[in-house]
Amino acid sequence: MSSNFVMDARSVELLEFAVIQERLALLSSFDGGAALARELLPSVTPADVARRREEVEEAFCLEEAAISGPAGAHDVRRQIAYAARGGLCDIPTLERIDLTIGVAIEVRTAVLAEAQIAPNLAERLSVGISTLPLGALATVLDRTLDRRGGLRDDATPELAGARRQVSQARAEAATTLRRVAGRLSLHLQESFTTERGGRPVLAVKASSRSAVPGIVHDRSASGNTLFIEPLELLDAHNRLREAEAVEAGEIERIITELSSRVATIAGELTHAIEALSAHDVTLACARLSYQWRGCVVETSDDPLLVGARHPLLDPAQAVPIDLDLGGVRALVISGPNTGGKTVALKTLGLLMIVSQCGMRVPATEARLPVVDQILVDIGDDQSIALSLSTFSAHVRRLSQIIALAGRRSVVLLDEIAAGTDPDEGGPLAQAILERLVDAGARVLVTTHLGALKEWAVQFPGADNAAVAIDPDTHQPRYTITRGRYGASHALDIAESLGLPESVIAGARAAMSPVRVQADALVRAAAKAQRAAESEREEARRLREEAARGRREVERLQDQLAAQIATHRARLEADREEVRAAARRDLTDATAELRQLRDEIRAARREEATRITADQSSGSVDAMRRRDRRLASASDAARRASVALERPDVTPQQDVLQIGDAVREPRMGVRGIIVALEGTVAVIQGDRARLRLPIDRLETDTRGRPGAEAPSARRIPEARPDVSAAPSQVDVRGQRAEEACALVRSAVDDAAVAGRPRILVIHGHGTGALRSAVRAELARHPLVDKVVPAPPNEGGDGATYAVLDEGHGPDLT
Repeated sequence: MSSNFVMDARSVELLEFAVIQERLALLSSFDGGAALARELLPSVTPADVARRREEVEEAFCLEEAAISGPAGAHDVRRQIAYAARGGLCDIPTLERIDLTIGVAIEVRTAVLAEAQIAPNLAERLSVGISTLPLGALATVLDRTLDRRGGLRDDATPELAGARRQVSQARAEAATTLRRVAGRLSLHLQESFTTERGGRPVLAVKASSRSAVPGIVHDRSASGNTLFIEPLELLDAHNRLREAEAVEAGEIERIITELSSRVATIAGELTHAIEALSAHDVTLACARLSYQWRGCVVETSDDPLLVGARHPLLDPAQAVPIDLDLGGVRALVISGPNTGGKTVALKTLGLLMIVSQCGMRVPATEARLPVVDQILVDIGDDQSIALSLSTFSAHVRRLSQIIALAGRRSVVLLDEIAAGTDPDEGGPLAQAILERLVDAGARVLVTTHLGALKEWAVQFPGADNAAVAIDPDTHQPRYTITRGRYGASHALDIAESLGLPESVIAGARAAMSPVRVQADALVRAAAKAQRAAESEREEARRLREEAARGRREVERLQDQLAAQIATHRARLEADREEVRAAARRDLTDATAELRQLRDEIRAARREEATRITADQSSGSVDAMRRRDRRLASASDAARRASVALERPDVTPQQDVLQIGDAVREPRMGVRGIIVALEGTVAVIQGDRARLRLPIDRLETDTRGRPGAEAPSARRIPEARPDVSAAPSQVDVRGQRAEEACALVRSAVDDAAVAGRPRILVIHGHGTGALRSAVRAELARHPLVDKVVPAPPNEGGDGATYAVLDEGHGPDLT
């Protein structure tokens, strides 16, 4: 991640970018990525910045897909370079190289499998990591290294043979040592054997020295014990040393060969580690962006930050700021100390560096340009050693900035021309800013100089901005407002910090009338802005409350519709059950009637024959009457059958709804349905509200002029729904009679629509209209309760008419 970013070391130090680099290093997976993170610098090429941002977004996708990074790899580029110069790699180094190759191939394979979501990262790893030479070396290392800091016994046939000889010689030496120790046990101080100089010895009593011929390697502190290697062990030990020398020679030969293999592909190994390091830094950038909940940066010539937080401040305590430099080349920020002016400069500068590294920035919205230089003068550069005062140090720094600034530069100046006479500092600051703007730079400057504030009003391409302070507590609000300058509030802050009132009063009296008037105008503007913000916040709150009310109404409508659908389904099921029972009874009756008719016809034929013989007129008349009754019964059965096929002709088939006029025939109650609760309807009568079972109610046609007869089908009439009926009615300015008429109409509409309450706005006035309205509401049969509105909804200038006390909100 190389960069040609031009920035002097002082600017980097003042913006504290080194802290960001260290955080990236801590988020890296291995030492190679950490080292590269500490060297990370932004890019200045728009195309390269765009590519870096794309790579960080791809890293986000890889993190979400749980694709692991290069953890377990090692930065062994120094050891590889040593091997390339003919040096030998020790076994731990070879093991780290082997591990790094395995991680490189694994990461490359995993990212290439997700190339559709990370094409740039996949391409970088594909180019940087050559799997064939790396894989071949890894195969040799895996076959040679035992992963315990040594070589495998079967690394080569020669090493296997040498180790067998070492094992045999060691066993022979141990057997000889045990045999000698057993034979000389009476002369030994201890029964165990030990080593001196890497050779096994016996702890012999000093008095028995002549009884144990051999080489003395050591003597105890007391002189009572001698550590002797018996002569019988010399040959065995010499053979062991010879076998170990053969083994060591073979190990050295194998390490030399492996080091040579490493040197052969030193370039591929170095490129692989560099690719892993770059990949690791990109993942760290994504992780850090995620930690500070950053947003994607849009490239724009006009900087804009919305809800921006300084990356190094505690997110739980940092106050987000908005900073808009659109349309201006120089922005002059003024206002009280501790108001956030310097933090605004540092936030803009550091976020620009971070964005040109490809990272997201901690903000809700960010539009930033790609610049060549960010030149900063923040803080106090006075130096006793260099005989520089604060002003002198600033002037030296400003000279450097003027020399470096160009058309793609951003200059951040804190308290420009401070530390000298304001009468001279103001014009000096103006001249410096004009020079920087003429050079094409964009300048953000903080100041307390009144002359510079006036300059920003008049100079083309410049503007003022103010940081705010709470006028009551004198605490900063950390907001920046374009288009006006801020007062320093030095006297207010001094007074809040305990300076004597007499001193404050004297200072105020000494201020020029023009300054006093200017401060008063600034205070008035700030007060007006706070009032506007308060009204805007109240409007937002009311909109949210209205939206919640609308959602609640929609929820109740859905609930009511579900209840009606359930009720209709239940009625339809009951209707079908009754119809089926009636159909069964009719079928039985029809069959019985048919059988009776056949029997009567047969009897009539017999009777007719007999009557013809007798010529009895009375019998003929009786027979005819019987036929008429039979025909009448047959017609009744036919009509009942037709009626069963027309379910809409029976009044019981109606589905009652809210707003229907109904009556209860047994009690003689008449009224309007105002609510449905399962199988119970709430009826508003002339004098009271009743809860009655729905199956005992029938449509009251008298309550609807021009309605059909009770036995005819009821045609549902249109009713206003809850969204059409008004939730409030304004009668201010009406005469009492007109107001009462409007109130009655509004209450009727609300009751039909199912609203639980309605607000009547009548104003305060003399109280006559309020009394008339409340009297009218108290008389209305659909109103349960009359309640004055809460203070935040008009207080005594409005009245709530509660239509359904059980379902409406508690307004008391």
